[in-house]
Amino acid sequence: MTVLLAGGGETEALRPLVNRFLDRVVARAAGHRPRVALIVAATTPKPVVIEMERLLGGRAEIVALLAELDASDTGTVVSGFDGGELLNADGVLITDGHVTGLLAALEHRAGDVRRLVHDGVPFFGIGAGAAIAADRALAGGHEIGGVAVAPVLTTEPDAEVTFEPGLGLVDLAIVPHAASHGRIGLAVAAIEAGLIDRALAIDTDTAIEVGEQGLDLIGAGSVWQLTGTDSGVVVSTIRHTA
Repeated sequence: MTVLLAGGGETEALRPLVNRFLDRVVARAAGHRPRVALIVAATTPKPVVIEMERLLGGRAEIVALLAELDASDTGTVVSGFDGGELLNADGVLITDGHVTGLLAALEHRAGDVRRLVHDGVPFFGIGAGAAIAADRALAGGHEIGGVAVAPVLTTEPDAEVTFEPGLGLVDLAIVPHAASHGRIGLAVAAIEAGLIDRALAIDTDTAIEVGEQGLDLIGAGSVWQLTGTDSGVVVSTIRHTA
């Protein structure tokens, strides 16, 4: 099983992460032209597809599954997809965006994604796409019990930190954009409040590959592992050493 989880990032900064994913996809395809299911949920999804096509560089056939969201920042799906094309994919790539919108768009295919990944199909989630890979997905918010635990983001319609049932590919919460959006403290507070037990907080332009050999860090940033204990929250850092 290969699960790549990126904290987000600008398109070009994601290139080494995408290349790692494509290496896994090509190996999985075993001789035929690989097919990547590209899942996008956005108010204007087509420009995202164009950027990802450029980033993938023609190394795989892209099967775009697009969900158009309304402009209210609530994640309401205006136009979704069936997603049957997932069943023949050699890789699954879910882009950044709106967690609630992605989960709503994939609600009828979540079981298929789990089966594919458990059967060895590589999965790559970027930002929100990484967050929904968890068993409990961080949907947004910056307050817990009315107390601020993170900076306010303009894309968050609700103040209270919420988690929703995710795809269940990993058994801990994924917190993307960890340092750039000030989300490490949010993860600590969420564990202390009993909302989650464990979390990985991942820097922008950085990814973790979860495979048979454990965790492998890709990119120049850091990843924070957070675990709740009887005496508090234990935080450890994974980063490349010089």
